[in-house]
Amino acid sequence: MIAYAFYALFIITPLILTPWNYELFEFNKMLAVYALTIIIAGAWIIECLRRRRLLITRTPFDIPLLLFLLSQILSTVFSIDRHTSIWGYYSRFHGGLLSTLSYLVLYFAYAQFMRGKTKTVISVILSTGLIVSLYGIAERFGIDKHIWIQDVQNRVFSTLGQPNWLAAYLVMLIPLAWSQKSKLYYLYSLFFLAALIFTKSRSGFFGLGIALIIFLLFRFKKLIYLFIPLAILAAVTVPKYLDRFQPTTGLAEEVPAVTQGGSSSSDIRKVVWKGAINIWRRHPVFGSGVETFAYSYYNFRPAGHNLLSEWDFLYNKAHNEFLNFLATTGAFGLGSYLLLIVWFSVWALRTSHIEPRTGLLAGYLGLAVSNFFGFSVVPVALLFFLYPAFALESGKKKPAVYQSVNNLQAVLITFILLITFYLLLFVAKLWRSDYLFNLGRNQVKARLLQEGWQNLSRAVRLSPKEPVFRNDLAEAEAQLAIAYSSPSAQLAKQFTDQAVADSDLVIAQNPVNLNFYRSRIKIFLILATINPDYYNQVLEAFDRAITLAPTDAKLTYNLGLIYNQMGQTGLAEQLLVETIQLKPNYEAARNSLGSLYEQTNRPDPAREQYQYILEFLNPENEVVKERLKLL
Repeated sequence: MIAYAFYALFIITPLILTPWNYELFEFNKMLAVYALTIIIAGAWIIECLRRRRLLITRTPFDIPLLLFLLSQILSTVFSIDRHTSIWGYYSRFHGGLLSTLSYLVLYFAYAQFMRGKTKTVISVILSTGLIVSLYGIAERFGIDKHIWIQDVQNRVFSTLGQPNWLAAYLVMLIPLAWSQKSKLYYLYSLFFLAALIFTKSRSGFFGLGIALIIFLLFRFKKLIYLFIPLAILAAVTVPKYLDRFQPTTGLAEEVPAVTQGGSSSSDIRKVVWKGAINIWRRHPVFGSGVETFAYSYYNFRPAGHNLLSEWDFLYNKAHNEFLNFLATTGAFGLGSYLLLIVWFSVWALRTSHIEPRTGLLAGYLGLAVSNFFGFSVVPVALLFFLYPAFALESGKKKPAVYQSVNNLQAVLITFILLITFYLLLFVAKLWRSDYLFNLGRNQVKARLLQEGWQNLSRAVRLSPKEPVFRNDLAEAEAQLAIAYSSPSAQLAKQFTDQAVADSDLVIAQNPVNLNFYRSRIKIFLILATINPDYYNQVLEAFDRAITLAPTDAKLTYNLGLIYNQMGQTGLAEQLLVETIQLKPNYEAARNSLGSLYEQTNRPDPAREQYQYILEFLNPENEVVKERLKLL
């Protein structure tokens, strides 16, 4: 049972995706890991009961793994949002405390029951990787280009959902295939390499380069004499190559529009990485909390982020696995993570003559390089935690000795089976609630408000502690309140009261989630069309949101517009000026500020804003040209 569950784990996790969920890839992969971990853990406990002893094998990696787990537990205890730290950020899912617990249960279960089956496991993993790669190659030839919004034909992502994620997965598989000394697996590796090339992932190429060097050095030790000139050559050429992607060191006073062509990935990473370090300085030991980067980043977000083309995107990861751990789990979390990598690397180096340790080590360190420019996802994290288990020697095991099952054992085994079944039903309920949430959300977007509200309500009933569901339900209720404001005042009041109650509950449970405050602003702006008194709640939500994200130019801009609508032009002007200080190339804000100056009979500063737009931001803005003519 346990062996087949592991085989299923390595097949299903990389392949599974569905079109019916809020997140097509990671959610289903994480639930697959949960379900199979439950099955494996249940079978493990039953095996202990049948043999009447605790079955757990000590391994060389117990200390770093348990230290890492301790760091995640402590970070969760001191987290700014424990719900997210336990479950993971909704839409990312991997990385929460439960996912880490699952990976470690799988590691110790593998060490206990699977050490003699590693060759078969590797065959399963590589065969599954072949399917993933073949689909990625087929994407290059347009097999599913009509399905995705992304240009999948240009940068393939197969069943993993994003090119860099696929690249990281393949970086781990290619050296493993080489280590098998099989013509068949060498052929597999060619397909892996082709799919990797089609991802166009620079982080993947760097990771594979490191993996290749490590693999060749330990497979062909005589090549060590070639390594020194190779390293010198790389030291000379790589920085020159990277200079093409280096971010600028300063910003001119007159900033042109940066959206033309988009900011480079290195520009974006420089700013986000600076924000991650700022988070760590505020939370140095345990971080802001496991998987809370999406909340803590905006409190420390550099103002320079506003000058990027992706300035208003949501960043829920640092796009650097190491800085992400530093920001969210502090020095303890990053230190224990690095300790695990170093511990396994040193151990594998000392025994590199035993296969497949060379391939495992090369893939492991290749992933570390790739993750310096990205972050792990479920299929990659699964391999990260289980590669050390694959490297363990099979050893000689005594045959299992079973005695007849007594009444107490039978009762306990039945109890474990019931608990296992209950937990599997719980996982199924998680999937069902997400399905209803996504269905309802899409129906609300399509203005099928009643149907959407019903499905969102069902999702909340299935998962009442998931704030993302309740937040969208509150938005739907606010829209229904408007829809019923004329035909049925009583129904409108019911939906209004429920929207307010649900939004209040979401904020009470998640006071640091910026997205929920944005949603609350939207909800009360809708309700204010029925009752202007709700503008007070709009202003309160804006104030709290700006406290959480003091450099978010869009918040100050929209609050300025609200104050202008309310006739408070002084506050509106103050906020719009603050907005363009945060984001000098914010065309809409300069336009609104110019309009406000016109409104208050100040043509000179209005002309200054309009001229800036035409000179630096949008020379083709015909509306601004007309306004200038009228001044």
